[in-house]
Amino acid sequence: MPSLDHATFINRLKGKLIDTVALRTAYPELDLRGITGNGVISGTGQNLEKLWEVIDNYDHDGNVNTISDAPALSIAEWLFTETRNSDATDGEMVNWRKLAELGDKSISDNSNAHRTAIENTGVGLYYGDHSPFHDAILRGDRSTLQNRIDAMSLGNWRMASLGHGFVVIENASGQASRIKESSCIGWVLENVKAAYEGAGNKVRFAEINSRVKEADLRGTVLCEELQKDDWTAVFYCPRTADDLGDSGEREKLAALNMAKAKARVWKSPVPGSIGVRCDAVITGYREVTPNSDTEALLEKLENVPFFAGVANGGVHTFVGHQGSVCDFHWTAQPDDKDAMTENPIRQWKWDTGLYMVPPGYW
Repeated sequence: MPSLDHATFINRLKGKLIDTVALRTAYPELDLRGITGNGVISGTGQNLEKLWEVIDNYDHDGNVNTISDAPALSIAEWLFTETRNSDATDGEMVNWRKLAELGDKSISDNSNAHRTAIENTGVGLYYGDHSPFHDAILRGDRSTLQNRIDAMSLGNWRMASLGHGFVVIENASGQASRIKESSCIGWVLENVKAAYEGAGNKVRFAEINSRVKEADLRGTVLCEELQKDDWTAVFYCPRTADDLGDSGEREKLAALNMAKAKARVWKSPVPGSIGVRCDAVITGYREVTPNSDTEALLEKLENVPFFAGVANGGVHTFVGHQGSVCDFHWTAQPDDKDAMTENPIRQWKWDTGLYMVPPGYW
């Protein structure tokens, strides 16, 4: 075994059970403290990603996607030989089709509910965390908030209560409505949560959510967590490399080149961040006719029912479905019907980014 790539390692151990007692006996220097399991490591994507990182520490070829040194290869060979199959991975198997369908539904339901509320009452269900409405909440300015609600609802609704990140309004009949704060990352987490929890993976989403919050709500860390669950990272760059180079877009060009090399991009300045490994690249389709390979990849992406992603190194975070990117605008007022907007993937304005695609759709 002259060298071993990351994908082969994951695929050969997926769904298997690893005896940690035997592994530590064979390789007592291995640090397995970051991998959960009472004497057994389940072959989930998350656990295998961590195990790969541990083994890669014994490798010195400079490539995080391969191992080629004898000590690291020896550990991998032991794992391939000694691990056993499992009928289930400790209840952690995910129905990815159901998850993707629920993510798609969540985006549509939440967007439609917001617009319907505006049509019926003048006041929607969301406001941005950089909006004037949010500023008034931070100040505790009830008078300004009520004046804004009066203007939106033509005086038919009043503010009933004010909380951290939300306002409850009521009409004369006692009907209540809750308006909540959101943002680009907040919108993404809300829909990813609906997908994971609806598919029966509440515990895993809680882990993802906790990790993202600890990382100061960085979308790139969300992508890292999704990749641990075997989501495919599709790097996109509508412009060509020549166009980026001619425009002096050095950082974007560097990210594109790293993606083409299947390297990890956009490591975050938080403990434990390793960046996102680029599994595929789509580039060269803005203001140019895409070649046949790019066209095929675009069509493949357009058929994904649900995805999440980041743009330009994590400056912006979004979700999407059925060929359209759906993002939330953090300056939106509660009566803004365009708080969430959808744009076809091919017209998406950001120059570089990642689409994270659930397992089974790439």
